[in-house]
Amino acid sequence: MAERGKNALRILHDAGHEAYLVGGCVRDMLLRDMAGGSAGREGTEDIDVTTSAAPEEVKLAFSGMRIIDTGIRHGTVTVMFPEDDRLLPVEITTYRTEQGYADGRHPDSVAFTRSLEEDLKRRDFTMNAIAMDENGEIVDPFGGREDVCDGVIRAVGDPDVRFSEDGLRIMRAMRFAAVLGFDIEENTEQAMLRNRRMLERISAERVFAEFKKLVAGRYAGDVVRRYTEVLGAVFPELLAMKGFEQHNEYHRYDVLEHCVRAMEAVRTTPENNTYMRMAALFHDVGKPLTYSQEDCGRGHFYGHASRGAEVMEKIMERMKADRWLTDRMVSLVRHHDLIFEKDERLLKRWMRRFTPEGLSEILEIKLADNIATGNMSEELGDKFREIREMIEDILRQEDCFSLKDLAVDGKDVMAAGVSRGPEVGRILDELLDDVIDGRVDNERKTLLAQIEKKRSL
Repeated sequence: MAERGKNALRILHDAGHEAYLVGGCVRDMLLRDMAGGSAGREGTEDIDVTTSAAPEEVKLAFSGMRIIDTGIRHGTVTVMFPEDDRLLPVEITTYRTEQGYADGRHPDSVAFTRSLEEDLKRRDFTMNAIAMDENGEIVDPFGGREDVCDGVIRAVGDPDVRFSEDGLRIMRAMRFAAVLGFDIEENTEQAMLRNRRMLERISAERVFAEFKKLVAGRYAGDVVRRYTEVLGAVFPELLAMKGFEQHNEYHRYDVLEHCVRAMEAVRTTPENNTYMRMAALFHDVGKPLTYSQEDCGRGHFYGHASRGAEVMEKIMERMKADRWLTDRMVSLVRHHDLIFEKDERLLKRWMRRFTPEGLSEILEIKLADNIATGNMSEELGDKFREIREMIEDILRQEDCFSLKDLAVDGKDVMAAGVSRGPEVGRILDELLDDVIDGRVDNERKTLLAQIEKKRSL
């Protein structure tokens, strides 16, 4: 139990109030205990406390500390605790009941209660409706601990009611399944399918935030396969890919299965894991729109990468994604079929165009694409590894592949008598081509002489 969580409970108890840890932090502690004390499959720094104290009583108990009225109208305040030389939050909410969900997301009215069980009853899933006191004693009226032990996601009470209250819970169920590897209980699963149109009423930003966590999960492939119909309510592109046969000897699977396998296969880093897996999932999103067939029945998808980039742009716009992420996703989809060869000059040109990081990510998407065909040869796998090593060697040797690496710059060009303007850029681009192609060395004296030659042309 995080120290700030213990302190929050102690302070509230000393002030005469009931108080319990609740929600994800309790679930994750149980998971860690089952794993023998190691980190759970979804660790969290979020600490949530539920209490019998009214918001004003909570603020009084923590007077002298920094308090933020996070959602005081609904009984929630955030108290900042010093921990490890930082100020970290504990979200404290008064026991409450909720009524009416006209927008399918937020309660129309909230009433405070003195009953912990009434508060737990309003929560989404049994695994998140477990409370723990400062001594580690559990209050679990809905069997959440057993469901955590069994790896089951089950709605509290009637799942149709839970999802009609807040449609985002449907995305949360799939996200938990993707991250934790839990199974969604049958009645809850069927209610997700029945209520999937509730997702259309949720803000795109909230849906997309859950989707990004979903695709980053270790078990995301299983979830996308099983719940394509549910996800299709907000990502109809996935429905279009499902069952779309490729009729091509290079592919064993339909478009969606191929893309899911690419998502599972793609090599990522902690920094790019989410968008790389998402790009792999959508890399062939343009195929259903570009299919053509030979008389012999063989399928083709000419121009599918460019068309897919257009679709990806629309998806990201629909999801209200930021410009940086949109550009990254669109670029990965557009260039996933880039032709790579074991040619240092070609790789330097690609590194110049896409940046080393961008090129490496395109390479990994293309490798995953090939793995996901089910037909990749050992020879092709070796080729990808060699190209990856070549890119790493170019970076390690600090070879010149971009204008910033040139031993001269625009000031040198203008000092040679070239007027400020497009001509400066043209000469620098030609110099970089000369260096990349090995016609001249990247040495200042040599390049200054080249500037004079090009200026006189």
